[in-house]
Amino acid sequence: MVTVTVFFEGGGRSHDNKNVETVENTSRLRESFNKLLNQGLANENVKIQAQPAYSITNVVKIRQKNSLLLMDLDGSKTIKQQRIMDNKLIDIQDTLFFMVQEMEAWILSQPEVIETVFSHYKTKGGLISEDEAIKGKEIENITKPSNVLYILLQRHFTYTKGEKVKKLKYGKLTHSPSLIERLNIQKLCETFEDVRLLMQKINSY
Repeated sequence: MVTVTVFFEGGGRSHDNKNVETVENTSRLRESFNKLLNQGLANENVKIQAQPAYSITNVVKIRQKNSLLLMDLDGSKTIKQQRIMDNKLIDIQDTLFFMVQEMEAWILSQPEVIETVFSHYKTKGGLISEDEAIKGKEIENITKPSNVLYILLQRHFTYTKGEKVKKLKYGKLTHSPSLIERLNIQKLCETFEDVRLLMQKINSY
């Protein structure tokens, strides 16, 4: 049995922020990545262990046996090679994979998951898949998908606090675990080349 550790950009260090909720949400994010990646596990001799690496600064320092790196590209897939060179990652580029452009792009590619996760909030009506922010668009080409997800949640969902009706605001650590764990890995492989390559690499061990 080979344990493949996938270090992903994201999460919050406990010593950087002693907020208990932050620690718990980081743990939930790790669990959600494990659930997602294990959907695509086809090699019975491999065990996946997803691990938050927090910032890109930490991600690029990792050099461990049987470890893979997953980080935000923060741009279109056309800049992948430049990012590898800029971060001096040429020696490990075979174990490096990108979330194009950010993790939230994965979420935007499956809008039905957004509707499921936030179904307990009041909805303003209309399918998210029909929203002009994503309808008919190549998800990988959406700049700052985290901002787009923020806009979509405010546009579509509200909740009542006291006597006030408030718009739902996206919180990366608060909301992403519930979203990530419900994504379909096969659909992600079909939509994002690096997800497909990541799963191929994991299953090749």
